[in-house]
Amino acid sequence: MALNVVDYFTKLQEESLAAIKQTQDASLNAFGKLRELNKEFAEKPGSVPSFENLPTPTQLVELSFGFASQLLEMRKAYTLKIAEMLVETQKQAEAAVKVAAKPVSK
Repeated sequence: MALNVVDYFTKLQEESLAAIKQTQDASLNAFGKLRELNKEFAEKPGSVPSFENLPTPTQLVELSFGFASQLLEMRKAYTLKIAEMLVETQKQAEAAVKVAAKPVSK
C-alpha cells in the first residue's frame, strides 16, 4: 500500500483549517450580536433593557470555571484519542520493522 504523504497532509490541513474557520465564524457571530446590542443602545439612548437572571459575582465565577472545566475535559478527551491512535500506530510500526528486519530465508 502506498501513501501519498503530500495528499495526506494537504487533506489534514484543509480539514483543520475548515474546523478553525467554523470556530472563528461562530465567534464572529457572537460578537456581531453584541455589536447589534450596542447599536440598539446608541440608537435609543436612555433605553435600558431589563436584565433577567443576572448572576451574582459568585455565580459568574462558577459559570466561568464551569465553562473552563468543560473545555479542559474536551481537550483532554481529544488528546487521549490522539494518544490512543499513536499507541496503535507505534505497534503497527514496530511490527512492520520486525517483519522487515527478519533475515530472508534461502
